[in-house]
Amino acid sequence: MASTARGASRHTHVAIIGTGFGGIGAGIQLGRAGFDDYLIFERADSIGGTWQANTYPGAQCDIPSALYSFSFAPNPDWSRLYPRQPEIKDYITRCADDAGVTEHIRFGHDVTSAEWDELAQVWRITAHAERDVRFTADVLVAATGPFSEPSVPDIEGLADFAGEVFHSADWDHRWQPEGKRVAVIGTGASAVQFVPQIQPRVDRLLLFQRTPTWILPHPDRPVAPAVRKVFRRFPVTLRALREACGLVQEVMVPGLVRHPWMLAPFAAAGKWNLRRQVKDPALREKLLPRYAFGCKRPTFSNTFYPALAAPNASVITAGITRVTPTGVQTADGRLHEVDTIILGTGFKLSGNEGFTRIRGRDGRSLAEVWAGGEMAAYMGTSVAGFPNMFQILGPNSVVYTSQVVTIEAQIGYLVDALRQMRTRSIRSIDVTERAQQTFVDHVDAGLARSVWNTGGCSSYYLSPSGRNCTFWPGFVFGFRRTMASIELRDFDIRMPGPHGVVAGEHAEMVG
Repeated sequence: MASTARGASRHTHVAIIGTGFGGIGAGIQLGRAGFDDYLIFERADSIGGTWQANTYPGAQCDIPSALYSFSFAPNPDWSRLYPRQPEIKDYITRCADDAGVTEHIRFGHDVTSAEWDELAQVWRITAHAERDVRFTADVLVAATGPFSEPSVPDIEGLADFAGEVFHSADWDHRWQPEGKRVAVIGTGASAVQFVPQIQPRVDRLLLFQRTPTWILPHPDRPVAPAVRKVFRRFPVTLRALREACGLVQEVMVPGLVRHPWMLAPFAAAGKWNLRRQVKDPALREKLLPRYAFGCKRPTFSNTFYPALAAPNASVITAGITRVTPTGVQTADGRLHEVDTIILGTGFKLSGNEGFTRIRGRDGRSLAEVWAGGEMAAYMGTSVAGFPNMFQILGPNSVVYTSQVVTIEAQIGYLVDALRQMRTRSIRSIDVTERAQQTFVDHVDAGLARSVWNTGGCSSYYLSPSGRNCTFWPGFVFGFRRTMASIELRDFDIRMPGPHGVVAGEHAEMVG
């Protein structure tokens, strides 16, 4: 490894942005494949990605721990069926340490720009640490993830509120809920988890709900020490559990992608869960979703409904018109006076600031290419005009299971690309516009009948125009098969020549 001094400027073969599952997994597999010349840039001071940033009370994964982990780094010691934030962060950190990835990480390095230099055929990267530090890289891996930038709603007067305001992804751990009148704006997965944690401690809880969420009973439970002992002694049992969890997730795919009517039993379970936990008919009416199950992200909880049914809680469905210094005013003319506002309003996907920092061959940023939220990529990984760039969890790469499964498939795709480039002495590859559009047309056709497109809701899954830019239209085995190797016929290729870099005829080269 070269010098790690902050002022050093150096070249690396692969530059990775982010230390969540995507960045750490890429580092592990690059090392195993013999690509040891890589750096990982992390703006925070520790590993974890979304699990480093989201430390709100009750933060927990909604995928079983056996599946929400690397297949190549099984963990027999998960304490719960569904892992909580500290344990997930510890797991990712341990994976990095055990594989020697941590020494490749540059903590406190916020990548402020990454620009493709067509003449030199490298990515020019500026990272801000104590000062700006510059690097070059042959390959760029954007592993920032879709949940890296909190979405703060544009509400008139929010900046003038006299009390405390913070987002769930930037939780203020100095804040004490006792005696406070608290407004929670948003009812996504984060709010479903933190509301039951604070409701018993606050004086008043006001939940401002725009759209209710489908909520199913939570199957989480501790994993007994005896069971963990079996997992350690007989690893095949943990692999079997992982496969079983994966199959349970896959059972929903036909209903989600092709036949939404098949999801009716899940909707019935959600209605039953609401009826048994909320006795007040008026409150039940507010909390009952009016869209198809699965259209928006459903979640699990055994405590959210009871928290909202508590005497000190209220659910407000009137739209917010503005925030005053003392409270929240709604469209019915009422002013709800509160001491604290907590934003459970999710994350920016299409408007992520990180997209403004990556510029491709023609100087345009990803944000400009994806103007208006119309995100598109080839195989959810490569974007036309951005040579030698690979995105983890890019558009239309999400399979309906653990995101770690998607990540592993994309990392395998990345490693195959690097191997082929090394074997064939390729300098750069850039997916063609035609190949990218063919892929987009394929997924659009596959998702046309999906519950996400037809279920009657508005969600972050869809672009402003209504295009589903999130999901892969099928089963995970199909995604894995498709991502098993890169098809260089779909790329424009540049080769090193005697007088610099020259274009290659990709059809002839890989034929």
